[in-house]
Amino acid sequence: MAFLDNSGDIILDAVLTDVGRMRMAQGDGSFRVTKFALGDDEINYGLYNSAHTGGTPYYDLEIRQIPILESFSNNEASLKSKLISYTNPNLLYLPELIANTNVNKIAGEARAHFQYAPALNSYVVATTAGTVKAFGNTTGVFDGVNPGKKRSMCQLEYGLNAEGKTPGSLPDREPELNETEFIIECDTRFCRITNMAGTPLRANFIDENMIATYVVTFSGTGGVVSQMTQFGSYKDADQPEMKWLRGAMLRFKVLASTLLQTGLPSESKSLWAKHGLAYGSDDWDTAQASIGSAETCGAGASDANNLDYRATQGDFYHIDTNIRVTGMNTGVRIDLPFVFVKSVNFVTSC
Repeated sequence: MAFLDNSGDIILDAVLTDVGRMRMAQGDGSFRVTKFALGDDEINYGLYNSAHTGGTPYYDLEIRQIPILESFSNNEASLKSKLISYTNPNLLYLPELIANTNVNKIAGEARAHFQYAPALNSYVVATTAGTVKAFGNTTGVFDGVNPGKKRSMCQLEYGLNAEGKTPGSLPDREPELNETEFIIECDTRFCRITNMAGTPLRANFIDENMIATYVVTFSGTGGVVSQMTQFGSYKDADQPEMKWLRGAMLRFKVLASTLLQTGLPSESKSLWAKHGLAYGSDDWDTAQASIGSAETCGAGASDANNLDYRATQGDFYHIDTNIRVTGMNTGVRIDLPFVFVKSVNFVTSC
C-alpha cells in the first residue's frame, strides 16, 4: 500500500480485479476490459471551504491536495465508495440495501422465518446435526447442515428507504436506480451460499484468500433475486421493511463448510482451534440469553440439556465472519454478521 504523488501531472493508476486477472491468465485472446469502476474513498468533502479569502480557486484546494492511495489489487480493500452518475438532477434519495431482521414479519407463516439473534446482532448458524438438535426450535438459528429443512433465511431488500411516503415500485418510479444483479461474497472456509431449497449456488470465482464470489440475478419465483410486489405499510406484518420505493429482494440460506462440520476445538489444526472461542470465554456475556433457556432434545430439565447452562460451561464454540452483498450497478453494499456455532459435547446427536 502506498500513496501516489498527485502534486503535479494527473496520474492514472489502474489494476485488474481478481476476476480480471483470472480471465487474462487464460491466455486465449478472449480477455477484454469492458467495465471499470471509480471511487473516492480517500476524499474528505468536508474540507471544501466556500469562505476562503482567496476566492473560488481555493475553495477545494485542500481536497485536491489530499494524498491518493495507489490502486489495490485486493477486492476486499478497494473501492468501498464507488462513484456513480445519474441523469435525474432532482434525486433526493439514493437506494439502500437493508436486512429484514424483524422476526415478527410474514403473517400466517412461521414467526421464526428471519433467523436473526438481536442480542448478538448476528445471524447464528448451527454447524452440526447435534448442534441443530441442541438448539431445538430456538429462534435465531440457521440449519447449516441441511439448510432446506428449516425455513430460516436471510432476506435483503433494495430500494429507497425514506420515511413518511406512500410505498411504491422502484422500477416503475425510478428505473435508473433499479438493480437486478448482485454480488454475494463469503469465506469458503466457513460456508457456502444456497438458494431457498438448500441447494448450494455455484461460485463464479474463488480468489486466493478463499473468498467466493457469487453473481445472482433476477430470475423470478424460486430464485435468489426477485421483485417486491407488496406496497402496503412497512409496519404491517406481511409487508417488507423497505419503507418507500421497493425494488429487488434477495433471499438465501447458508451451508456450513465441511471443515466446520467435521472439525473440533480439540484438534490443533482445525478452524475451531484457530478461530473459535467458547461462549463464556470472551466478551459474549449475552450469548446464553440469545440462545435461550429451553430444554433441548426433549430430554427433560436437567442442566446437561439446558442451553443456558451449556453456554456458560463453554459447550458452544463460535466463529464470527461476514457475508457481503453488493449491487452490481449502484455499488450499494451491506456486510451481514454471521456466527457459526458448534456444540462440543453433542457433535452428532443429543
